[in-house]
Amino acid sequence: MEHSPRPAGCNRDRPPHGGRTGQARGDYDPGIVRSRGLQVITAALAVLFVAACSPDLAISGPGRQSHPAAATTAPGARQAPAQPPAQPAFRATVTALGPSWRSRLRYTWHSDCPQPLAGLALIRMTYWGFDKRAHTGELIVNAAVTRKIIEVFSVLYRARYQIHRMVLPDVYHGSDPRSTNADNTSAFNCRLVDGTNDWSMHAYGLAVDINPCENVYIEGGFIDPPRCKANADRSRHVPGLIHAGGLVTRAFAAIGWGWGGVWVTPKDYQHFSSNGH
Repeated sequence: MEHSPRPAGCNRDRPPHGGRTGQARGDYDPGIVRSRGLQVITAALAVLFVAACSPDLAISGPGRQSHPAAATTAPGARQAPAQPPAQPAFRATVTALGPSWRSRLRYTWHSDCPQPLAGLALIRMTYWGFDKRAHTGELIVNAAVTRKIIEVFSVLYRARYQIHRMVLPDVYHGSDPRSTNADNTSAFNCRLVDGTNDWSMHAYGLAVDINPCENVYIEGGFIDPPRCKANADRSRHVPGLIHAGGLVTRAFAAIGWGWGGVWVTPKDYQHFSSNGH
């Protein structure tokens, strides 16, 4: 590797300087004063020459580049952990349903339903997704319980309880199996209780199903959705799974709603309703 040539006259060894002796202390000798002045000037020039000749002390200029000292971390020092992204504020809006909603809800509402459109309301609200980001979902519920439902979901959101999806069942043409298989959180759907002629509490907008894949329906050996059978083991701790006495059950208990997870049979871990049925 080539090195930059040193400036002419540069030498790391300083030449010795002679000095006068034999003067009595306190005597004034103009020759000594001049000699000392020359020594001071000579010393200052020597410092400048050394600085010019030393790579470590060289001043940046054309053809030279200064190298700042690299930042180092002391051995054993702990770096501050990365902060999670800020959580946006929870937001919720309520829209009363009028006649224009007939077409949008053509798969989940009809004139024979026990709950008229005027008694339902759409809630658009923030939920915390499985991707750990804020999303806006939609639920249709009985207009009389909108405040309570917003209260529950605001608690879940602030605790970053994860919800996979929240769209209206009409996206799945009103098919409950398709909606649950998509792990969709939903509420109103004008349908009967399976295997009966009784209206489901969903037909009144007074029931909510949350994360159906994580919170499966179990009756005998049947598990729905079938692809989520691993979650029949309720001792698992995975995102979105509801536990007795946990965050979700406490939030619904606070508004007086019951949980299908306490039924003897079947077990409907996704289901919450105003009367517990």
